Order: sequence, then C-alpha cells, then structure tokens
Amino acid sequence: MGDLLIIETGDGGDAVLNGNDLQVINGLQNMPYIAMFGGNIEASTVGEKLPNEQAYDWWGNNLLMLNDPSLQFNSDLERLLDNIVLNSSGRLEILSTVKKDLKFMLGFAELEVEVSIVTVDRILIYLKIQEPGNLQSNEYTYIWDSMSSELITE
Repeated sequence: MGDLLIIETGDGGDAVLNGNDLQVINGLQNMPYIAMFGGNIEASTVGEKLPNEQAYDWWGNNLLMLNDPSLQFNSDLERLLDNIVLNSSGRLEILSTVKKDLKFMLGFAELEVEVSIVTVDRILIYLKIQEPGNLQSNEYTYIWDSMSSELITE
C-alpha cells in the first residue's frame, strides 16, 4: 500500500519533499498518527454533519470516506489530552483512549500500546505495530506536551 509520508513537525503533520517530489511510503505508519491526532478536537465528527459547517477533522474523511462514517478517522485522544490531568488515573484514561482510536487497526495488525508520564507536563505514547506477513515490527513514539498542547519532536 503506497501513501505519502507524513511526519510531525511541531505544527501538525506535514508531507515530506524528496527532491521535487513528495516522499512515498509503503506501510501503516501514517494510520496511528492520523487516528490519534487527526480528529476534530472540538467534538466528535461521528454522526450528522451540517453541510455548510467546518468539521475540523482529518481532510481525508470528506474526500475519501464521505459516504461511510464508520471508516472515518475520528480521534478522541487529542481532545482528551487537552482536558485531562496528567496523573496515574489520567494515564490509564489516555491508554484506553489510544486503544479506542486504534481499534480499527486490529483487523489487520497486532498492536502493543504503552503510555507513560515522562514529566509533570509530558506524556509518552509508545506503539509497536506488527503488520500481517511482516516478520519485523515497527515502533513509534509520540510525546505530548500538555503545556503547549501539541506533539513535540525530540
């Protein structure tokens, strides 16, 4: 499966240039990023949308999956991260929400998810994804800074 490479730049996900072209990937690495951080942080986009109202969810929902809301990415994680206390019970709620946002991937990949509090204002989300037919797993780390309300790159 080919897709444009999306990386976190501290200002949302951006496509990567490779010379004069966009970089392409073959894998699932964009899916967890979009599923966890591509939703509408104001409210869930599941359900009826008003025709002239901006939903603020992932642009591909309207372009690629307009007629099938069950396939749309509707992240609950980013909204939760903006509204939760970073303590042990908050960590468990974040873990549960990450698993909920990534649940759709269980039909075609094995997932391992861990959430830890790195500092008083930072959460680390660790994902290990085993793709079908691939002997090698891929690992991804996302660090959320609650003071700036954004993913950070370190």
